[in-house]
Amino acid sequence: MSPSVLNVEKLSIAYGGKRGWQSAVDGVSLVIGQGEALGLVGESGSGKSSVALAILRYLPGNARIAASALEFQGREIGSLSGEELRGLRGDRIAAVYQHPGAALSPAMTIGRQIGETIMRHRPVRHEEARWRSAELLKRVRVANPERVLDLYPHELSGGMQQRANIAIAIALDPALLVLDEPTTALDASVQSEVIAILDDLRREHKTSILLISHDINLIRRSCDRVAVMQSGAVVESGDAEDVFENPSHAYTKALIASIPALNFTKRDGRLAEIGTTVRGRPKAIATAPDQRDSDERNGQIAVACKAISHSFGEQEVLHKIDLSVEQGKTFGLIGESGSGKSTLARIVTGLQTPTEGSVELFGRTVAPRAERRAPGERRDVQMVFQSPDRTLNPRHRIGRIISRPLRRLAGLGRSDAKNRVGDLLRSVRLADTTAEQKPRSLSGGQRQRAAIARAFAGAPKVVVLDEPTSALDVSVQATVLNLLNDLQRDRDTTYLFISHDLRVVRYMADRIGVLYRGRLVETGTSEQVFRGPNHPYTKLLLAASSDEAPAVSAQAETAAEIISNSGCAFAGRCPLAQPRCREAEPPAADVGDGHLIACRRTDKLLAG
Repeated sequence: MSPSVLNVEKLSIAYGGKRGWQSAVDGVSLVIGQGEALGLVGESGSGKSSVALAILRYLPGNARIAASALEFQGREIGSLSGEELRGLRGDRIAAVYQHPGAALSPAMTIGRQIGETIMRHRPVRHEEARWRSAELLKRVRVANPERVLDLYPHELSGGMQQRANIAIAIALDPALLVLDEPTTALDASVQSEVIAILDDLRREHKTSILLISHDINLIRRSCDRVAVMQSGAVVESGDAEDVFENPSHAYTKALIASIPALNFTKRDGRLAEIGTTVRGRPKAIATAPDQRDSDERNGQIAVACKAISHSFGEQEVLHKIDLSVEQGKTFGLIGESGSGKSTLARIVTGLQTPTEGSVELFGRTVAPRAERRAPGERRDVQMVFQSPDRTLNPRHRIGRIISRPLRRLAGLGRSDAKNRVGDLLRSVRLADTTAEQKPRSLSGGQRQRAAIARAFAGAPKVVVLDEPTSALDVSVQATVLNLLNDLQRDRDTTYLFISHDLRVVRYMADRIGVLYRGRLVETGTSEQVFRGPNHPYTKLLLAASSDEAPAVSAQAETAAEIISNSGCAFAGRCPLAQPRCREAEPPAADVGDGHLIACRRTDKLLAG
């Protein structure tokens, strides 16, 4: 057996507050050997992040900790001085956290933040630190790393910020890497590359990994062993493949049953939720009501984007986007972080003004800015953002946050709004008492559920959902997705659904658009996109999302990527590229029944 890098025995953590001490972790024991990867799985609020904070000695002042042993490489972590801890963190122990924006200093460029870690622990000059920083960004497949080094965090997408965090964490090849939801903001292809990076660290540097995630497929593909947490305790542990293929605890079985499959859609049934009796791994717990086909609807277009283009300075983010969503339907938008998905979402809701083009709601062109739209138009379009930390006022209680749109958009009185708050909270599986809490006292998943409840307070006709379940564990994700489908069926709500999780998009979407560097490279029904033929980029995403997908070499992918201002944006990474592909941008070709693919090699795609 490999020597122990991390040894945790009977760890217990409690947090003090107005209501006394609340237990968060109860008797957790973990052992990670050299070069071994251990996955920690469980619902939000189960205590996973508290375990990570205890290992890093980052627990807040109101925390009380007890453990028989809390050792790193044979040294008791609890006895280390402040100076010893500072020397350990970043060098021998590194961490990547759930919220990338909160982990980066807004006042420093990305290059300075990576270089500061290197220079703090290694005797190198500024020039060498910058060169190493660029190489690290290449390892996490950041295009044009020299340019990104000079950018500030707010100039990057959430996924790009997380890649920068991972680059900082692996800068010194640590002995232990603690990753708390590291791929929450990353698309499937980059997730696969992150797994490849972790595999390289384990193979070449014997790095040990503690991977905390609600993404069971990520844990399955990247970890040797897994521990499943529920209500602060480990309820099942063992070899990752054994636990996920043959779970013994009812809670583990329910978690696995909650995961959408790539061949499973809302037409096939509802997703299993915690509390449902499951045997083995059923794909649904009940048959969903029949979905109305397009010819049974009036076919009215709820949202239409007409030649939408947008640039930040000289950087083009969106290029002549044309798409439409039928009333009562879900349009899924997928693509890498930085491809322009969130920018398009903000343009539809009027939070961002397009450089060119217009947005139509139910056949009428609306003002580009939300404040210039009519009150009814503002009420009809609501949004759930990717990060609830930036959208929930930290000074207000959840009840007040939700009641405000109930009063302003739904026109309810104070008493009615208060009663309705409880209904909305229960619909997203939050207790009524959550109304009295402030956002900081909730877990990341609980905050996101509160944000979803707020978005539906005004009974909108169109909801733009930007990564709405990225912060949720699979069981709560199943509840939220079922809820969204119920609301859509009952209220004829239209969704523009943005996600990097192809399983979720497959389950939810009626039609799908694939964005690559601000261009729609493929559009079709969910069945067309997942059945094929596909644009080469879509093939890459689908392959990366497969359970059997091998880890992609980030180094090789970076070397293959060529940035070009003319021709096909994907030509530098495309295995089918020819010289003509770099000469002019390809038009969208219909390969059958409205399935559009923007590729000059459609003949090759159709031939398989």
